[in-house]
Amino acid sequence: MAEVGPLNSLEATRERWEEIGGPKPPQFIALMSILRATAIVTDRVDGALKEHGISRTAYLVMVTLQMSPEHSRLLGQLSKALLVHPTTVSLVIDQLQTSSLVERQMHPSDGRAVLAHLTAKGLARVKEASASLADINFGLIGTETAAAEQLVYDLRGVRTRLGDFS
Repeated sequence: MAEVGPLNSLEATRERWEEIGGPKPPQFIALMSILRATAIVTDRVDGALKEHGISRTAYLVMVTLQMSPEHSRLLGQLSKALLVHPTTVSLVIDQLQTSSLVERQMHPSDGRAVLAHLTAKGLARVKEASASLADINFGLIGTETAAAEQLVYDLRGVRTRLGDFS
């Protein structure tokens, strides 16, 4: 068998999978490809965000608030939008609040509901972080616009079949 390096490791994995009689090689290698790409992109994104003193989850919370009306959202909505457990959202909001990037506010018409609100400092930080991520193509270094759009299209089909849009 040929030496396994970073460029041919998935091809070698597929060959070995087929040799041992593993089921559905194309789907298995698609999974491996997704997991490997996710790990690489995640590492690059985390590295860029570290320079701004925020985690990936904190960034996702902040960018969601940035795109929300009045830069505010109910904590429960953040949890659902980001597919993150409510406890995780609460912990991240605590951390962001300590840094004065987000503040908790009572909902104006429902005294039981709590909003997360992006502060001016938070808005500036998330814009800086987004610019840093854009500098590295959001972790997709070398991926041109057409390829990125094709990737989104292809993954949308996968996500649809997985029930992501139901």
